[in-house]
Amino acid sequence: MVKLIALDMDGTLTSEDHITVSDENRAALKKAHESGALIAIATGRARSIIGNVCEQVPEIDYIIHSNGAAVYDRKQKRTVYENAMPWNSAKQVIEYLCSFDIFMEIYENGQSYAEEKRAQFFSDEELPKEFLDEALKGMVVCEDIIKTLNGKSIEKITPHIFDKALYNEIWDRLKTFDDLEVTTSFSVGIDITGKGADKGSAMKALCDTLGISPDECMAFGDESNDIPMINFAKYGFAMGNASDACKAAAKYVTKSNAESGVAHGINRIMF
Repeated sequence: MVKLIALDMDGTLTSEDHITVSDENRAALKKAHESGALIAIATGRARSIIGNVCEQVPEIDYIIHSNGAAVYDRKQKRTVYENAMPWNSAKQVIEYLCSFDIFMEIYENGQSYAEEKRAQFFSDEELPKEFLDEALKGMVVCEDIIKTLNGKSIEKITPHIFDKALYNEIWDRLKTFDDLEVTTSFSVGIDITGKGADKGSAMKALCDTLGISPDECMAFGDESNDIPMINFAKYGFAMGNASDACKAAAKYVTKSNAESGVAHGINRIMF
């Protein structure tokens, strides 16, 4: 019996606009929830910028956010798991990234922060305008990111790097930090979290709390940052539109997000 379903959002649960959950996906999740399965979204986004997905799918019980750095219980309105970066580690990364002319987001306590002066380096070429407009509503823009977040524990740092050579340079440098997890959830972004913070570890922590085994779990994703939770769950699905690495790691491949692949996967296993 499936007791927990974990769903990546962008490229997985949501349609091409990164906002809408299809009627087919909503119906399948409602049916699964009514049959006893708990529902969790597992996203690289901060909790403040997940949009109205929980209104579209009110059955969502948990939010695994900031790429697994925290888990939020929607019903109890509290964080039930956290693995954030200590400020000293985060500060080193932020100072390094600040030496480049790039845009970056920093997540703390479920909130997304960005520096006003770095807005000039942001581009809307990779993502739909409607999604970006929605995300910006939940973002705090500040004058000095280090001063604003000084001493805080940081959930995730995400630089947006549009030059491929620079992207590779920064990626290789970040990979030398022993206390970081470095992955990606979209083509121009690098997701940086503390050691051991990923969607798989967060899903395991949630399952340990709930008394659920991996054999009772289903997970869906499309990118490299989804691989840890796809590996954790017995029923680990890659979307039809997933990266080659994600498909290679998955036990199953379903239809694309544009074709309501989540619904097809749930119906394949559960009904």
